[in-house]
Amino acid sequence: MPRYNYKDGAGKMLRIMKRAAAFLLTAVMIVSAASCGEEPITGNLGEVKREENANEVYAEITVRDFGKITAKLFPGAAPNAVERFTENAELGYYDGTTIHRIIPNYVIQGGSLNGDGSDGNVPDSLYLPVETTNVTFNFYGALCLAASKKGCYSQFYIVNNHEPQDIDAVIAKLTEQLSDEAFASRLLEDDKKKYQDYLDKLKAIPKEVKEKYKRVGGLYDLDGTSTVMGQVIDGYDVLKAISAVEVVSGNKSDDKAGMPSKPLDPVIIERVQIIRIESAVTEETTEETKKTAKAKKNTGDEVNAETLPTAESTEDTTAPAEGAEGASSEDTTTEAGDGSVGNGAEAPAEAVTAISELTDETENTVLISEISDSEEEIIVIEE
Repeated sequence: MPRYNYKDGAGKMLRIMKRAAAFLLTAVMIVSAASCGEEPITGNLGEVKREENANEVYAEITVRDFGKITAKLFPGAAPNAVERFTENAELGYYDGTTIHRIIPNYVIQGGSLNGDGSDGNVPDSLYLPVETTNVTFNFYGALCLAASKKGCYSQFYIVNNHEPQDIDAVIAKLTEQLSDEAFASRLLEDDKKKYQDYLDKLKAIPKEVKEKYKRVGGLYDLDGTSTVMGQVIDGYDVLKAISAVEVVSGNKSDDKAGMPSKPLDPVIIERVQIIRIESAVTEETTEETKKTAKAKKNTGDEVNAETLPTAESTEDTTAPAEGAEGASSEDTTTEAGDGSVGNGAEAPAEAVTAISELTDETENTVLISEISDSEEEIIVIEE
């Protein structure tokens, strides 16, 4: 693949024109919304299904030998992430890449250029900040643009945990433990604070969010750590089949946690196709659009390899989220939670609280199994 070259005038101009067009489209949508009354932002807190309304956007992820997963995208809730994901898809960035990380009852993750969890030679300026709202969460089937310490680039994950999550039960258990003098006496003061901070964040999760996690499952500990940009609406059988493949060691951060996550046989993304349902237009406008589309197709400019990063760098260029050292694109998500839950607030820059198990079999207590700034954090990308 050609080198990512900012000095190439044509390539740079193409990106400027594409982003200008996206900006103008967004401006038109804002003006239209203002004239018709502001519409609520669509996310996955409510029911998500295929509709034929104007300005709907869908992604069809075709995985070789498995089938197709269709997700509805949320450009209103996550405009930057959706723009990045759709642009990458239409440039063919994801074609032939792999689902390199699979953890049952957690996530499947792909979009790494090198197929090993790294992103190649990517300028820091291309990383996007995490976008959060009060209507987008890591429910079962959530499609998310994964974040590292630098931000979000190209890797995405789909939540495959369908186990009901009873957040109120966790709150009750933590409250009981912190009230138990014998238990509390075994904790350092810093650990007590982390327990309390985590408990406070759980309590701040809105009731309707708790109810949906309890009904459909998901990973509430990941809320606020990466951008939820869509929700699977079709192909859950494909998601389940991919989640069940045999995995081995080979992903750095998961290996350190003793958790194999690399598929034994490559799971290959054949294509990510973006489907847009546009506003109703007149016959004259439709004919003009067809002419423009045909002319554009003949230019050969849509897919320009100069706009894509190179795979020459074998080092992982992205870092773990929120206070972690090192970097790991092979895990844009790990099984530890960072305490950044429910309300979309980001984790503190200091050490991340990771609660990997709800109960200890011998003491029936909630455990903080890892309190560190290590690589094995929530969303990490190999650097």
